[in-house]
Amino acid sequence: MPRSISIVTVSYDTFFFVRLLVEKVREFLGPRSYELIVVDRGSRDGTREWLSAQPDVRVVAAKPNRRGHGHGQAAELGVRQAHYDHIVLLDSDAHPIESKWLELAVDRLDEHHRLAGGIFHGMHKANRHGWYIHPHFMAFHKADLAGNIILQKVPGQDLDTGEASTIRLLDAGLGVLGYPLEFCARFAVGHPHFPTVTAGVFHAWYGTRLGKDARTVGEETNGAVTDTNYLEPLQARLRQSYGLDY
Repeated sequence: MPRSISIVTVSYDTFFFVRLLVEKVREFLGPRSYELIVVDRGSRDGTREWLSAQPDVRVVAAKPNRRGHGHGQAAELGVRQAHYDHIVLLDSDAHPIESKWLELAVDRLDEHHRLAGGIFHGMHKANRHGWYIHPHFMAFHKADLAGNIILQKVPGQDLDTGEASTIRLLDAGLGVLGYPLEFCARFAVGHPHFPTVTAGVFHAWYGTRLGKDARTVGEETNGAVTDTNYLEPLQARLRQSYGLDY
């Protein structure tokens, strides 16, 4: 039997995307035991009410944080609540689109390979490797949390969520299974580099950040990503493709 897994995500006013994540996880899960843990940071858009009505979802309340990042801290809270030994962390604006997504990631973990997911290339000074597993899709052993797996921001270091974990494992000579991010032409709208797909997992990128910090998103993308030229047409494409009524 495929190994049992705890799937963890973090939500904050992300009803459309987190509902889609839950529904697609169910569709592409296969015959295995699982649990879905959603750490909610104070949603007020109906997300929490819908999640609470789902029999296979456990909602964990996190202290509302409407300023700053906080994603890694909330993710760690969810992982600590997990019942199973193998963790799959997904961003709320990501979801599986192929049945192979778990076979390529969590099912390939072993004593040597401690982390798997999508590769993001970055040039942070504290990361001499130049790449890391991005937290929109990463699988790891729960036992490694607070050891080689660090999801919170490291004080004093310019590192993204998931980056410290990759560095620690690589520096320890342990295995990291990384898959390239590829442009997802199926849902292409408004930007030449995203949304993306990696190892069977779709990621909207900025899909949930726009509602929290549109100004920073605009600065990071030179105005290429806004509600009107990216988020709204992307949601319309997803609705049409999947036949969604929400």
